[in-house]
Amino acid sequence: MKTASLSWGTGRAVARIPRMRGSGTHRSGQGANGNMCRAGRMAHPLRVWRRWHRKVNLKQRRHALAAAIAATAVPPLVLARGHRVMGVPQLPLIFSDSINTISKAKEAVKIFKRFNITDDILRVRNSKKLRAGIGKIRNRRFKNRRGPLIIGDEKEHQFRQSREKPSWCRFLEC
Repeated sequence: MKTASLSWGTGRAVARIPRMRGSGTHRSGQGANGNMCRAGRMAHPLRVWRRWHRKVNLKQRRHALAAAIAATAVPPLVLARGHRVMGVPQLPLIFSDSINTISKAKEAVKIFKRFNITDDILRVRNSKKLRAGIGKIRNRRFKNRRGPLIIGDEKEHQFRQSREKPSWCRFLEC
């Protein structure tokens, strides 16, 4: 619709569709903007009525974030989300700073087994399923469960985590 097109009006034995202006190019004189024209608009375009961006007050946002973090300390809520944390000694599980010295996946897996986190990791590992619907075509082919969130400081020798299938999963016994 962002074209400087005008109808030629009646009397030229052509349709009264807006036509491109100018001369010396194949586009000049061609119909524009109409739904029956090449490079024209859609006849009945889809209308998006959804409010994608909703304003939330800053204090309300901060309160929601604090409530979400606090909810991770309540085992029934964590279990209701589907996590397998029955054997974990406490929630959230907090380690000392010495855990940042781990660079090998085997060492990390030993710690996971010691604190019974492996059940939740295996749940994530075995959960890769094909998505239902058209999202398969749109680069969202597979769905995965969410597992334990590992937060540490940014040191280059810290072992790598990945969202989908971590490399250290192969060390776990299925």
